[in-house]
Amino acid sequence: MGKIGTAIKVLLVLFLMLVFFEAGLIGSYTIVTSESPNVQELINMQIQSILGIINPDSVDKVLTKEPNVYQISNNFDVADALKNLTNADGININDMNATSYQSLNNKPIDIEIDTFGFSGVDDSSGGITIKGTPDLKIIASATATSSNKKVKVDISTIKITSVMNIN
Repeated sequence: MGKIGTAIKVLLVLFLMLVFFEAGLIGSYTIVTSESPNVQELINMQIQSILGIINPDSVDKVLTKEPNVYQISNNFDVADALKNLTNADGININDMNATSYQSLNNKPIDIEIDTFGFSGVDDSSGGITIKGTPDLKIIASATATSSNKKVKVDISTIKITSVMNIN
């Protein structure tokens, strides 16, 4: 009975740790957002995060040293979508990069879009002058398909990952 009792105690301690962790997560969500949490959504988010770690594509991403860099064939459409999603005044198309750890095999791939944006105009001199240097770093994710050694980004799948001021 000694080994079975010890195993039950270990499982009980692990269960209690899980319960306290979840209670802390729900409590902190309530404090940060000032809203009551959707417990099912929080649990689904945790499960998806754990499954994302186990996903073979994620393992390839960790083991692969350099991502593939692709040119975007519909960069004007992507720039317009990024401008609308970030409320930026302009997007620098010349510095727009699409990277992925997946290779193009005539199937949709997940890409990360990096670019710079302009956040405002300077009207202090009496006229409107667009800033000459970008002041935003925009990172987004999307899916794309192969298009003549370039990628064509599906505009409807663009999601902003981060927007940072680089003043």
